[in-house]
Amino acid sequence: MIIAIDGPSGTGKSTVAKEVARRLGFVYFDTGAMYRAFAWKSLQEQISPSDEDGLRRLIEHFQFDIQTDRSAEKHYLVNGVDVTHKIRVQEISNLSSQISIYPFVRQAMVKIQRRFGHKMNVVFEGRDMGTVVFPEAELKIFLTARPEVRAERRYRELLVKFPDLANTLSQEQILREIEERDYKDSTRAISPLRQANDSILIDTSDSKAEEVVDRILQLYAKTKQNKKSSLMHGSYRFVVVIFRFVLKLFYRLRVYGEVHFRPGAAVIASNHVSYFDPPVISVSYPEEVHFLAREPLFRVPIFGKIIRALNSHPVSRDASDAHTFRVLIQLLHAGQKVILFPEGSRSLDGQLQPLERGLAFLVYKARCTILPVYVDGAYKAWKRGSRLPRPYGRIRCVFGSPIEWGEFEGLDKKEAMERITKRTENAIIALKNWLDNGAVGDPP
Repeated sequence: MIIAIDGPSGTGKSTVAKEVARRLGFVYFDTGAMYRAFAWKSLQEQISPSDEDGLRRLIEHFQFDIQTDRSAEKHYLVNGVDVTHKIRVQEISNLSSQISIYPFVRQAMVKIQRRFGHKMNVVFEGRDMGTVVFPEAELKIFLTARPEVRAERRYRELLVKFPDLANTLSQEQILREIEERDYKDSTRAISPLRQANDSILIDTSDSKAEEVVDRILQLYAKTKQNKKSSLMHGSYRFVVVIFRFVLKLFYRLRVYGEVHFRPGAAVIASNHVSYFDPPVISVSYPEEVHFLAREPLFRVPIFGKIIRALNSHPVSRDASDAHTFRVLIQLLHAGQKVILFPEGSRSLDGQLQPLERGLAFLVYKARCTILPVYVDGAYKAWKRGSRLPRPYGRIRCVFGSPIEWGEFEGLDKKEAMERITKRTENAIIALKNWLDNGAVGDPP
């Protein structure tokens, strides 16, 4: 999925786009960094922004890439040189606006953007994402703010980054530069700055960044809900409808905690007592989810076809842990939700067993959200050791508050994994206790 966030400078696009991407588990792509990177390269090669022929020759050899370090920080590279901080000065910002007027520059940049956008779930931030680059984007946002507010924000940002410029900077100067750039960007013939007809306008003048982020996440959730049918492929949707009907008719399925549903990549961590657990969670969640299952289960009549249609990925008994985790991480990086049973195997007595290290390792590697779940009643409906389920019963599925990766960020690997395991275990136990105590209010 592509989320396009457009708007002029100083509206908070970068801050908002980064946080939206982090919260959703999407990739963040700063399109402005590409133009600044090319402007930096032209400055290094001493090519004037008015030298069209020189810029044409330069862009033929321009290579732009994004790399992520161990702390998940992004670095922008131009022909192998890290320019992450070099491109954030005002001189480069002004130069990029002059260079971006050339059609051949924008055409080259659009190719790079689309190459990234068609490979993964991405939040794109720029000036023409929703109008030119990705007119097909599922969610388009246009941020705006009063010029004086934008100038003040930019002034504070520059003072923090470059305190030695305090004596040479002024808000009045930055305001003039912002107004000049707005005029150039909105009146240029190629890809002018404008709001797409189907984008949603958000004025950030009097809003905090987190408020804008929450608003966009609400819009995203609404977009997903409106397109829920189209987000589920035919066989998945068909099986979900049929199996949900069966579970409600014969097992009185009840779902709690819809308030905790969250878009984007996440590990759905649940207790495991029955073969029913994966299908129960799958039909209870409003979007497609994925899970792993041992190959022999796919040979069980009818049940095998059901779990295959529900995005189950077969794992052979001799498959290595490395292979299994690669499959899961690929799904998470693609913005999917993955069901994981951290106990490792089904419970013999229906009680929660100690959690194994697999969940913590996966979350640490993927740096994703955990959505704790407790399934009640599935053990009685289909116990371990029983070939077939009972034809009736009562099953309840409870979704708890998301556990954000930010709780563990900055910790060393050992401590982070220990806390992830303990935090998830306590969350699942809390859901069980909430259910046992009468299910009053929203699940914890």
